[in-house]
Amino acid sequence: MTRISMKSIMAVSIIGMMIASQSPAHAQLGGLLGNKTSGDSAGATIDKDAFGKSADDVAGKVLAARITFLASKAKLMEALGLKSDAVAKASEALRAAEGSTSDKIKEADKQSAVSKDASKQIEESMAASKELSAESKAKFAEGGGKFIEGVLLEKEQIEAIQKLVAQGQSMVQSASILQKAGVVKIVKPVTTMSTMVPGDVKEGSSTLAKILKFAKSQNVEIPGADKATDKLGGL
Repeated sequence: MTRISMKSIMAVSIIGMMIASQSPAHAQLGGLLGNKTSGDSAGATIDKDAFGKSADDVAGKVLAARITFLASKAKLMEALGLKSDAVAKASEALRAAEGSTSDKIKEADKQSAVSKDASKQIEESMAASKELSAESKAKFAEGGGKFIEGVLLEKEQIEAIQKLVAQGQSMVQSASILQKAGVVKIVKPVTTMSTMVPGDVKEGSSTLAKILKFAKSQNVEIPGADKATDKLGGL
């Protein structure tokens, strides 16, 4: 009878455990682990470190856009006579810019609730507001300009995120069993951004349309309004 060495038994056990561990990771990534497409033939040549650096850069810009949103909404609320802690929240978020890619995405996602609440208050106040003072109009123009910066900065990341998703799919599919868990960990933040950012841009565009409409009724000129209309459509 052929004797099976202890090393062989251990190797088989480890591989078996790693195969079993892939199911949760597969579920977390959703369609990212789907069938390889014809355009992914060069996926195996994608550099993991370069991918991680690109993902971190995009995540930093998404967080920067969120911080800009909060700062702009704080100024808009000030112009409308509303109280806001958005500035303090934005300052807290700045610290996450020095963290990992996952930290940046978590912080950006955490700011969503604060941002949505601020938008609701701004929209309700604009609907009920009377003529603003000259000082308030200047503040509203400043806040509106910053809001445009935030929307455009986040919109600019969509194409980069889509490319990273395709690259991540190739990396996951071409990774060996021993490499797959590590690759999945790198790709997961990109998957999160691919669902978070487009919806955020859509919501931001909707709010911006209301801001520009209100500004027009108040004879307030928002810096960059023409550029925003061109890049975001008719709003």
